[in-house]
Amino acid sequence: MIEGWPEKILAAQEQTHYEISGEDFSRIPFGREGNDWGADTGPCHDCRVIKGQFHVVGCDVERCPRCQGQAISCECDD
Repeated sequence: MIEGWPEKILAAQEQTHYEISGEDFSRIPFGREGNDWGADTGPCHDCRVIKGQFHVVGCDVERCPRCQGQAISCECDD
C-alpha cells in the first residue's frame, strides 16, 4: 500500500454523506453496492477498503447514493 493511503482510508470513514443539489445523501459502504465487487472475499480492488467501510473519495467502485451510477463519473456531483 502506498504511503499515506491508510490515512486516506481513515479520512473517508469520517465523510458519511455527500451533499448533492443541497440535499444530503448517505454514502454507500463497500459491499452494499448493487453489484458484487467481491466484498466477502477481499478488499476493494481500487481503494483497498474492507466490507462495510466507505470508499476513498475518487474510487472507481464507489456508487453515487443518488443515481447509483459510478460516483466519479455520474452527473449528480455538485
